[in-house]
Amino acid sequence: MHDQKSYSLRNLWGIKPEYRSKVFYLALTFLLMMSCHVIWRPLKMAVFSKMVGAYLLPDAKLYSLLFVIPLILLYSKLVDWLRRHQLLYCFTLFHAFGGIIFTYFLAHPVYGIANTEINSNRWVGWCFYFFMESFDAFLSTTFWSFADSVNNPKDAKNFYGFFVSGSKIGGIISAAALYLAISWTSTQSQTLLLPGALLAGSCMLMAAAFSIHKLITNVSDDCMHGYEAAYRLEKDKSQTKQSIWKAAKSSIDGLLIMLKNPYVLGIFALVVFYEIMIVIFDWWVALHADSIMPSVGAMTGYYAFYYFLMNLIGLFISFFGTTPLMRVFGIRFSLLLFPIMCLGLLGITYLFPTASIFFIVLVVLRSLNYALNHPTREVLYIPTTKAIKFKAKTWTDAFGSRIAKSFGSIFNVSLKGASPAFALLSSLSLSFGLTFLWIIIVYFLGKTLQDAIDHKRVIGQTEESEL
Repeated sequence: MHDQKSYSLRNLWGIKPEYRSKVFYLALTFLLMMSCHVIWRPLKMAVFSKMVGAYLLPDAKLYSLLFVIPLILLYSKLVDWLRRHQLLYCFTLFHAFGGIIFTYFLAHPVYGIANTEINSNRWVGWCFYFFMESFDAFLSTTFWSFADSVNNPKDAKNFYGFFVSGSKIGGIISAAALYLAISWTSTQSQTLLLPGALLAGSCMLMAAAFSIHKLITNVSDDCMHGYEAAYRLEKDKSQTKQSIWKAAKSSIDGLLIMLKNPYVLGIFALVVFYEIMIVIFDWWVALHADSIMPSVGAMTGYYAFYYFLMNLIGLFISFFGTTPLMRVFGIRFSLLLFPIMCLGLLGITYLFPTASIFFIVLVVLRSLNYALNHPTREVLYIPTTKAIKFKAKTWTDAFGSRIAKSFGSIFNVSLKGASPAFALLSSLSLSFGLTFLWIIIVYFLGKTLQDAIDHKRVIGQTEESEL
């Protein structure tokens, strides 16, 4: 009986010795990147709300779409010019140095948070928000594109839960440290503490770049191939020369592939559906937080506690839920589970529409997304071409999330003059409708994924050859 139990536990959480370094460094990289994210995200919301004004958050989300599109085009070109791990270097180091620059401005007595005037013309607040939008837009995309390219479907079922667990551990420690530091610091001292927290995030990004360097130098090439059929296809393509025309339009290849391939378009829909729901819940919670928190530090502490809870719940889900679920029940079941749970959470919100319930549901939704939905959704990219993994994925994730946030913001703005009861009913009705569509699309995506794996097929090969 004891031997049978031990064998079962090894099946659920065991890692073969030859893969331990790979899993460790990828989990460590994600831990450091998400640790930075958990510190920077509360600062983003608090700094903009208390410098520019929380009522302009929907406008900022709309403008961020115009800001992110040129970055997506640049990222698509970098995919052609750089190797997979070098993209991670660019992302982490660019934002690390950007964080150092904004540390100076936030600590400035006139331009920074020491100036408590709320004014729509405070350009530091706007620039800081757009900088954070670029960080948010490419954080998950950059890490998971790399992870998808060096893991096969079996690796994903075995290891993706560990990557997420690493990120949750980092998020818990960082959020708790930020929350406690703010709680133990006076309002006046927070004008130095918060820029210092921003600088700490930059240091974490530099450490993440070093972790990737250790991964590349210490893990054998045999463990870094990923999905074999896609690896061979990209190896053959790398030996062929691109025409001048193809090189010129390669920056929009990801968009063209997404529009031509129903599979990629389906993933795009999943991103959009989730983000629209989150924007709706975020708006209600942000207004409540802004009304009860008097300063940048207090509001940062509020969101730090929010991210602490989110990562704590996410760690529990990723370790005791994601890894066993994916290994025992498979990818298709895990993909369907999240939208079904969303229906239950929306039902709770409809029955008990209070500020505290919105806060709890938002925390649980984000926990489930990062710990369960995101890693299972990433498996959809494994049996695809490099162009889909990196270029099309950028359009589905970064562009898709910004399109969704823009739509959600327009929806929120349109309900400003409506009664609270009508606004709530409209928001929940839209969310219910999107979730039902989500379940239908996930069913067909899971079916296509399994068919590709069973027949050792590369998804997107046909569309890419037509470009």
